[in-house]
Amino acid sequence: MESRFNRHADRLVERHGQRVWRIGLDAGFGCPHRKGGRGAGGCAFCAPDAALAAYQHDGSRLVENLDEQIDRGLAFLRSRYKARLFFLYFQAYTCTNLPVDKLAPIYDKAIALFKAKAPGALSGLVVSTRPDCLDRPKAELLASYVADGLEVWLELGLQSSNDSTLARINRGHNAQAFIDAARVSQGLGLKRACHLILGLPGESKNDMLRSAQFAADQGIEGIKFHDLRLVKGSALARTFPAGEFSPLHPSRLPGLLAEILETLPWEVEILRLSADFPKAACLDIFPPPEKYRLYTAVEEILATRNTRQGSRATRGAIQ
Repeated sequence: MESRFNRHADRLVERHGQRVWRIGLDAGFGCPHRKGGRGAGGCAFCAPDAALAAYQHDGSRLVENLDEQIDRGLAFLRSRYKARLFFLYFQAYTCTNLPVDKLAPIYDKAIALFKAKAPGALSGLVVSTRPDCLDRPKAELLASYVADGLEVWLELGLQSSNDSTLARINRGHNAQAFIDAARVSQGLGLKRACHLILGLPGESKNDMLRSAQFAADQGIEGIKFHDLRLVKGSALARTFPAGEFSPLHPSRLPGLLAEILETLPWEVEILRLSADFPKAACLDIFPPPEKYRLYTAVEEILATRNTRQGSRATRGAIQ
C-alpha cells in the first residue's frame, strides 16, 4: 500500500532499482563549535562521539582508520541486510570543516577505497554539516560528484528556526545561516536535507510547525526529524535533573508528525521520523518510540483524517 508521506527509502528504490544503505564515517573533521573552537562547548544536545554507528566502535574504542571503517560498514550491512548498494555517509561532526582544497582529498580517498572494495556498489555520498560551515566553493565541490554520476545529499543541521531556541541550546548560529546555506547550494544538482529536532526546551507545537515550514520555504529536498533524546554526556542531559525542562512524551510524537507532514510539500522526502540512538546511550526517561510502530501510527492518523503529506502545504517562493 502506498505511503501517505514521501518516504526517502521508497524514492531511493525508484532511483536506484533497489534499497540503498548508508555507511557512516568519521573522517576526522571535528566541529568548529566544540571546545577549543568558536563555540566553547558545542550544542547542548550533542552526543560526545557524534552518534556514529555502533559498528564503528570496537568495544569502547571508536575506529579511526577510514579504510577499517569502510570494511566494518560493508561487513555489517552485507551480513545483516544483504545490502548491495551504498552511500558513503560523512556523518560525524561537521563534514565540511576544512578549506575546500583539503576537503577534496578526503572525499576522494574514501570514494577510491570504497570502489576498490566494492566495485559498482557506490550510488552516492551524504555529507552532514552545519549551515554556517558551508560556502559556494564547498557546495560546488560536492556538486562535482553529482557530475561523476553519484547522488549527493547535503544534510544541514537547522534543529529549529526559532533564534531564541537556537541560543538556548548553544547552537552557535541563527536561522539566517540556514537561509544562506540553502542559497549557496541551490541550483547545483545537490539534494539538500534539513535536520529538525522535535521537543527542544521551550518550544511549542507552533514553533515546531513553523520550523518545518521555514525549511520547506528554503527549497530543500528532504527533512530528517529527530525527537529530542537526552544523550549521556550532553549538556541537556546534565541539566535535566535540575528540572529546567520537560521532554516531549513519545505519545505526542505521531500526532505532531502527522500535522507537520500535512504542511510539507509532497516532493520533500522524509529521511526519518525519529532519532536513532542505542537505548544505553540516553537517560532512561521514557521508552523511545519503536521505529516501525511510530511509522505505522503516523500512517494511521493520516488515514483517519483522510490526509497525506502536502494536504495543507503552502511552500513559499525562493527569492
